[in-house]
Amino acid sequence: MYHNRLKQFPEEFLFGAATSAFQVEGAADVDGRGIAVHDIQPKKKGITDFSVASDHYHHYQEDIALMKELGLKAYRLSLSWVRIMPDGKTINPAGIDFYKKLLDEVTANGMEPIVTIYHFEYPQALVGRYGGWASREAIDDFERFAEVLFENFGDKVKYWLTINEQDHLLKIPSRLGISEEIEGKDYLKLAEQMNYHMCVATARVIKLCHELLPHAQIGPVINPMYAIPNSNRPEDTLAAMEFNELSTYYITELHCRGRFAPLHWKYMEDRDILPEIESEDMELMRNNTPDFLGMNYYLNQTVATNKKEQFSYHEKTVFIQEEPGIYEITTNDNITQTDWGWNICPEGMKLAIMDFYNRYQLPILVTENGLGAYDVLENNQVEDDYRIEYIHNHLSQIKDCLGLGYPVLGYCAWSFIDLVSGREGMDKRYGFVYVNRDNEELKDMRRIKKKSFYWYQTIINERGESL
Repeated sequence: MYHNRLKQFPEEFLFGAATSAFQVEGAADVDGRGIAVHDIQPKKKGITDFSVASDHYHHYQEDIALMKELGLKAYRLSLSWVRIMPDGKTINPAGIDFYKKLLDEVTANGMEPIVTIYHFEYPQALVGRYGGWASREAIDDFERFAEVLFENFGDKVKYWLTINEQDHLLKIPSRLGISEEIEGKDYLKLAEQMNYHMCVATARVIKLCHELLPHAQIGPVINPMYAIPNSNRPEDTLAAMEFNELSTYYITELHCRGRFAPLHWKYMEDRDILPEIESEDMELMRNNTPDFLGMNYYLNQTVATNKKEQFSYHEKTVFIQEEPGIYEITTNDNITQTDWGWNICPEGMKLAIMDFYNRYQLPILVTENGLGAYDVLENNQVEDDYRIEYIHNHLSQIKDCLGLGYPVLGYCAWSFIDLVSGREGMDKRYGFVYVNRDNEELKDMRRIKKKSFYWYQTIINERGESL
């Protein structure tokens, strides 16, 4: 269809950038911070851990000054559970003090903080005590953690995010503190139970937020890899639809409607992996739905029908290549890829925004989108035109959505500054700001503005008029 494009993004649009505590802060053994599940994972050869990261803990004033220079209207960050409650239960005053100073610095520099309550950093003590999200006790502890945040920071934060990328958490068990030895049907059943507990916990925290902070808005963070069909065959269109149901909508149906999607229920029933549910939980979810949906979008998938007759208990991985009898992921010659084999499809973001809004009638806040690359520092500069192109094309899709009348609250690029990638360490850089360190050597940790920094600064200043 043809339509008049917006000249500029709306004045209130939140141009932002994002980080997460465990990937950027460092200071892992400072001021009483506890042990998170990722702290005890075996270190990959040649890949750094998260103990120092970008040392934002000691550089936050410098970093926030750079955010102000960039012109950010919003900064999405997460608060470390184990810095605030080292054992998952007991409050650490030093952690509260740090985040009060950090949030005050953000607001003093004219930015809207968007705070993620739980971004992969789960207390190891709670895993040791009762298995973490495998137990209903995790629901109570998550609610208590959120209550501590609301009580201490509620006057500083308008936008809250509950759980980051729930689907990915379930498919990377190390991020849940779950043993890799649990396999096949046993793990799938456990994952469905943990997913259910997270959805109940999300509803509890939404209810609590609305009670304690009536001025605030709150929602979960989803991570659609929006599938398109491999061909014009109807069966491939059905396979793409079913992929989307089983990769994202199975969670949002619980968050937004308090019900199990029929396809998800049938999937679990066939595999004998149904979770234990309680009727009052379903009512709680129906009555406490999100105010908006946070959306992390990096890539799409191309999907074909899978005609294998027997399903399998797939391996634990984010990118499940096939579900026998349902779908298989295929390559697409029309879509380029990153150095890590991730599809680059800006149109997939537009498809996801439109589809999620049409289904749930909730505004979208893009909480992550960016390009990881092997950035090279030469002559004190990083010429990252590839990142500029990537973000330009995705922002253009958001501008189209706004022009069509779809409510998008803001856009937080991943990431503001180089940080430790979840699986590739310092090799895979996302930031507008280069951190002068690598996997083996900390060097001087100097902050260096990349070419994309100045480009995004211009985009924000002109409110996207040139997109």
